[in-house]
Amino acid sequence: MRLLIIHVFFIFSSVNYLYSQNDSIYNYHPPLEIPLILSANFGELRPNHFHMGIDFKTNGVEGQKLLAIENGYVSRIKVSPYGYGKVIYITHPNGITSVYAHCSVFLGKIDSIVRLNQELTKNFEIELFPSSTEIILKRGENFALSGNSGSSTAPHLHFELRDTKTETALNPLKYGFDIIDNISPSISGLKIYSLTERGYRIKGKTKGIAVQKGKFGYYVGGNLVTIPSDFCTASGGIGLSFEVIDHYSQATNPIGIYGSYLIVNNDTLFSHKLDCVSFEHTRYINSHIDYEENLLTKRKFQKSFKTKENKLTIYSKEQSGIITIQPKDSLIIKYIAYDTKNNKSELKFNLKVLPGSINTPLNVKNEDYLFPDKSFTYKSEKGEILITEGCFYEPSLKNLKTSNNISIGHSSTIIQTPIQIKLPLKDKKYGNEKYYIAVNNSYLATKYSNNWLSAESKSLGEYSIKIDTIAPSITPLNFLKTDTILKKKIIQWKLSESKTNISDYDIFIDGKWCLLEFESKGSYAFFRVTPDLIGKHTLKIIVKDVCGNEAIWEKEINFQL
Repeated sequence: MRLLIIHVFFIFSSVNYLYSQNDSIYNYHPPLEIPLILSANFGELRPNHFHMGIDFKTNGVEGQKLLAIENGYVSRIKVSPYGYGKVIYITHPNGITSVYAHCSVFLGKIDSIVRLNQELTKNFEIELFPSSTEIILKRGENFALSGNSGSSTAPHLHFELRDTKTETALNPLKYGFDIIDNISPSISGLKIYSLTERGYRIKGKTKGIAVQKGKFGYYVGGNLVTIPSDFCTASGGIGLSFEVIDHYSQATNPIGIYGSYLIVNNDTLFSHKLDCVSFEHTRYINSHIDYEENLLTKRKFQKSFKTKENKLTIYSKEQSGIITIQPKDSLIIKYIAYDTKNNKSELKFNLKVLPGSINTPLNVKNEDYLFPDKSFTYKSEKGEILITEGCFYEPSLKNLKTSNNISIGHSSTIIQTPIQIKLPLKDKKYGNEKYYIAVNNSYLATKYSNNWLSAESKSLGEYSIKIDTIAPSITPLNFLKTDTILKKKIIQWKLSESKTNISDYDIFIDGKWCLLEFESKGSYAFFRVTPDLIGKHTLKIIVKDVCGNEAIWEKEINFQL
């Protein structure tokens, strides 16, 4: 259904908060009654973002009690088939907000308020901002049950701490949640790159080296790595990245590391530490890792250098990690990865540059490339493209084509900020709402104005105008379409949309709106049969897509106990 934001009344506590506060002053109540075992930690590497909280296992089931970690008030409630699913935000007097995502059930006053507003707005999807006095919770109070709602792939609790004022995500493991851990990170790979002075990788100048674990720690063959002289440049240097993961003592699943150091000839040239990450900057993970390697092999190499445009604050200030080097130079490299319990792993080796000439980069035409520190605009009768400064992580071939549809760049190139696309709508056969812009044949949320369609895209490639005149489909999922008698507590329908997105879904029983919930995993809607719904009733489901196409499913059902 359409996302509806209801502003009830929202007040943030104005409490000064310092990230450097001592961990020992926090004594939060556990968010679960069961032992706290992690399936994912803060800062873990995810597609296009860092993991902004920690995931607690719930013994593989839904329905575990969720408990307030401290006194506070419910400042936000959201219900969505996507993302965090059913989620609660509790603001605490110390300037921190706790977040509990993927709930299955809300309890007490929270549940009553949500159901009332769903009924008033006739929407399953809803977002509420209660006042600071409306829903007050005490430390340890049970307010919801754990679940698997939203984009969750298995039952668990996704738990976050945020700075209330800035909403910056904080690492919960630095705030008193004691998790048993005596396992050090694991290092399995090393890559070396030739870099420009801005930290951009020079194409074709990359070397990968396997890292092994021995009796005395991690090593590379012969403890020596050699690179050609043409990895050196007049103004740049080299950079290193490492494939490294961690584990907790009580879980077998891999997790992310907390921090690292890169030491060259006894000088620390680069370090990072995941104490906090802003949601505004989390997509810069695509610059923090070797994105192309991850795309090709699924391996995750974390860079120990950064580009000028990388705005993540997880790095030590004034450290680019670019190692200036010349032919015949020899360096002692030490890389240390560690976790929040200070379990460490170290890789130490010698790096030697072979004799020879340095690299003289080929002269490239600036007009052939799109650059991170420059904007780009294209306008013609065929369409418009606007790319803002900071969109790209590294220089990328423009590859602009306008022969048929407009295309730019390559679909595999990842970008930081969306680009704006406008295409002229000519020779209309249908109403304006039936047309949309697609990138590489995938739907983009589209607006219409004065015979132009406009959209934002975080993908490069080919942009074209598509038409959607086909209604979604509605198919019974856990019963047959011929069934007229049902004894089920929950009935389900598969909702399918072939071209765009479903925008609205409703169920009416004997003409009265009732709550129809939607599960994005599997794309199905479900209705919870209430005890009073006995006997024959007429069910009518209406589903619409973003282009206004409507499907109706209607049937008389005899409900029996």
